[in-house]
Amino acid sequence: MRRCEILASPIKVGKLTLKNKMMTTSMSPCRGYIENEAPTIQMLNYMEERAAGGLGLMCQTVLPFTRKDRPEGLPPVHPLPGAYDEDCLPGLAAMAEVVHRHDCVLVGQPWFVHDWKPDDENVERPWAPSNVNVNVGRTVWNVMEKRHIEMFKNQMVNCSLLLKKAGWDGVEIMAGVGGILNRFMSPATNNRTDEYGGCLKNRMRLTVETIKAVREAVGEDFLITCRWSPVEYVTGVKPGNTIDDALLMVPYLEDAGIDLHNLAVGWHETSIPLTTKDIPDGHWAWISERIKTIATKPVAMGYRNTDPLVMEKNLKEGRLDMIAGLRFDIADPNFPKKVMEDRLEDINRCIGCCRCMDDVVSSGKPLNYCSVNPHLGAELRKPMYIRTKSPKRVMVAGSGPGGLAAALTAAIRGHDVTIYERGYRIGGCLTMSSIFSPTYEYLLKYYKRQLQKHPQIKVKLHTEVTPELVKKVKPDAVVVAIGGEPVGINVPGAEGGNVVTSHDFLEMLNGRAPKKPGLINKVLWNCGSEFLKYIYTPAMGRAVTGISPWPMGHKIAVIGGGLPGCELSHLLMHKNRELDIIEERKKVGFDVGGSYRFHYTSSFKKADNVQLDPLTKVKEINSKGVLMENEAGQEKFYRANTVTVTKGFKKNMALAAEIKKLVPEMYVVGDCANPARMADATKAGYIAGCKL
Repeated sequence: MRRCEILASPIKVGKLTLKNKMMTTSMSPCRGYIENEAPTIQMLNYMEERAAGGLGLMCQTVLPFTRKDRPEGLPPVHPLPGAYDEDCLPGLAAMAEVVHRHDCVLVGQPWFVHDWKPDDENVERPWAPSNVNVNVGRTVWNVMEKRHIEMFKNQMVNCSLLLKKAGWDGVEIMAGVGGILNRFMSPATNNRTDEYGGCLKNRMRLTVETIKAVREAVGEDFLITCRWSPVEYVTGVKPGNTIDDALLMVPYLEDAGIDLHNLAVGWHETSIPLTTKDIPDGHWAWISERIKTIATKPVAMGYRNTDPLVMEKNLKEGRLDMIAGLRFDIADPNFPKKVMEDRLEDINRCIGCCRCMDDVVSSGKPLNYCSVNPHLGAELRKPMYIRTKSPKRVMVAGSGPGGLAAALTAAIRGHDVTIYERGYRIGGCLTMSSIFSPTYEYLLKYYKRQLQKHPQIKVKLHTEVTPELVKKVKPDAVVVAIGGEPVGINVPGAEGGNVVTSHDFLEMLNGRAPKKPGLINKVLWNCGSEFLKYIYTPAMGRAVTGISPWPMGHKIAVIGGGLPGCELSHLLMHKNRELDIIEERKKVGFDVGGSYRFHYTSSFKKADNVQLDPLTKVKEINSKGVLMENEAGQEKFYRANTVTVTKGFKKNMALAAEIKKLVPEMYVVGDCANPARMADATKAGYIAGCKL
């Protein structure tokens, strides 16, 4: 029997039977995927790859009005496939065809989130029931009059009919995450006094009328799902809807004619973490569990669904009927197929880094990067692995994300690959960063399993690549992925015994004691490096960090408020340490992705044991702490047992320069060529593996 038998089993939704209980939520992958409001081959390949991966239901965002007449000079918007007139039918039909090839159900979600264009006389602008913001918003909302309400319903009906004509299986009514319908439904943003405001029945009126109008137009055989937010976590005129309010909403939605509740917690403006790696897998199932006490239609729940065993557990306990999500399927398009084939150990799980969301949602960039899956963006225009006709002997220097991606790609394509790792275990920087981010261990375990499944990849640990080794081995090609050079700090005392860097930790994990002044330091660093040669896990690293007074003391000065400093500080603030984060730039967290930046900085500001010193330069370090100077020239001394330097990495091209003339073919990937985030290294490694 399969370990996820319920997750892999069919379910009836409306008049359709889905082959399993896994569905993706709507998305807009942005430029490169859509051109002139029609899907590109990149988009079609993206969709087909996931349909072929065994997905039961796919939801895709569509545009219910045209932007082709958008005036020049306005801010750019996310490209979406059009679904507003019959000229859109060929593109929509192509999307349906690639999905239906693989027995996957396809529904479209008309884009009615914040901005809307009622007609050709208007440009796309934010619309709402009332001009009310939530939390710290500054948007000026255009208030919908009765004529706009009729336009809105007509657009939704028109879009739904076009989807049906193009061969799609259903439509999703967006009534959550702070979209237009959600703002009508919420007391936080609806202070109308007409029949569309006030009591719950009135606030639900537009959503109910919209669903009824769509149902009447498309008939009973066309699926209608509803994406809505039972718990909002926002405050405006009044607090937003709570779970108790949501229970009263369920009958309104079902009586109107929906076939599936697709639940999303919170709004885009919500100020608490919803999707970050700190939220346990399956955490939000408590919401669907409550909704199921009232609902007679199937209930799906999104956000933080990455572990198939947790999914199965929640289904088994009756907390929901379907698993909704997106990142699990971005990370591994074959996730559903692997579940159905009981190959859970082969799943490349999402690690919750939120790079996909940070790019597409926060920055308006295309969906080109995922920390664990490089086959996105332009890479989708080709099959993932094309067998080589000229096998080569490939040396990969370094086993971090870039090196491992290059090695695995090259081996699957038919090359003979050997990984050389200077440390005592594979993973490179992952072995250390997994201390701060436990979800990163998923990727470490995945690569370890893949190396076992590909015995043609040989691994040589505790072996540093040098020009002499290259001359001896004589590889046909080398991939250099040895990581970046740590950025230091050039002030008096920077080499003191109380100063530690991320590189010091990584060296210790690799069995190499960093050189530090002082007898006690030398003994402890040497003993630590010897011990960690043989026994180490990231979980052990987290545990030691919480109880050991060395190498991190009780009071710590963190020099560098970028991503490395924020991740370290976020861990230590919960380990009963006192911290001062010192950053020369205006903002702590300046390079942290949008999904995490606010939550990191907000937690720092609220914590009694954390101080923030932006726009501040370090002048001197001594055995008692750090002397610093702020933008106004005021000096401040922070007493600290330990001073950590977390200023990130810079290029490390020395090895590449030394061996460039020794091999016919060479690629440099990861932080040594381009200090960036994990997804960049993974992508660069994959591209190198494809070029070999």
